[in-house]
Amino acid sequence: MLAVAGALALAQSRDDSAPPALHELEARVWTGPVFGRGPAAQAVVLVPRNRAADQRFPLLIAMHGLGETWRGPQRGAWGWVRDYELPRADGALRRGALTAGDFESLVDPARLAQLNESLRARRYGGLVLILPFTVDTRRHMDGAEHRAFDRWISRDLVARARRELPVLATREATGIDGVSLGGLHALWTGLAHPEVFGVVAALQPAVRTRQAAVVQRFVASRSRPAQRIRIVTSTLDALRDDVTALDRAMSAARITHEFKLLVGPHDYVFNRGPGALEMLLFHDRALRGVATP
Repeated sequence: MLAVAGALALAQSRDDSAPPALHELEARVWTGPVFGRGPAAQAVVLVPRNRAADQRFPLLIAMHGLGETWRGPQRGAWGWVRDYELPRADGALRRGALTAGDFESLVDPARLAQLNESLRARRYGGLVLILPFTVDTRRHMDGAEHRAFDRWISRDLVARARRELPVLATREATGIDGVSLGGLHALWTGLAHPEVFGVVAALQPAVRTRQAAVVQRFVASRSRPAQRIRIVTSTLDALRDDVTALDRAMSAARITHEFKLLVGPHDYVFNRGPGALEMLLFHDRALRGVATP
């Protein structure tokens, strides 16, 4: 099912010949390691364009799904920008009032009102985003390639961001998220590195039968730093039962987390609508230590 959804999503992705629409963000590209047989992975970096010289933002690392992995390390890294239209969602949040159209009509009126009330109470402040190419290591989540990918995400990208980008250099202001395959990676890496990520979330994560393995990435101890954790599924998500089972497994393990059911399918229209908007607004709040809608 995930492969079928990935193929459908790939068919619906945006035209590569047109320049990406960045709206109120500016982009740069970082080159990363080689995974497998290459070429080298890339990460697209998005920074708010209109900012004060001394302004600092929370940092969010967000990973794409399988359809973009199939496109390869260079094109795949642009998935959140070109195919999921993340800058458009950022612009809608900056406008301060969301419409059903911003969600591709995938939102119920009560949720739309709740999100708009949050924006009226507190303006969207924006994030620095790192969007890395997501490696498909589902068959060997503890293998050498995945460990290398984990190090690139949790160590190298975060360290470079704190050196070169206008970010708040604290774990509390550093988050990780992703959709589908990227959601699995976000949970796998984020839960294992509480010293790096204060906020861990996942949209429609492709956990499949890995619920117990994901839960084991959370090693409880009195010295473990607190994390804000959220998992999201949707009404027509092909992985809804798997994500719901993960919610139950996390609750049974007494892992404090938030479980959210949104509207929509496991498809690009979800990523372009509620996926992108909910992800950005959640991390805008959570990484600043304020209440989330």
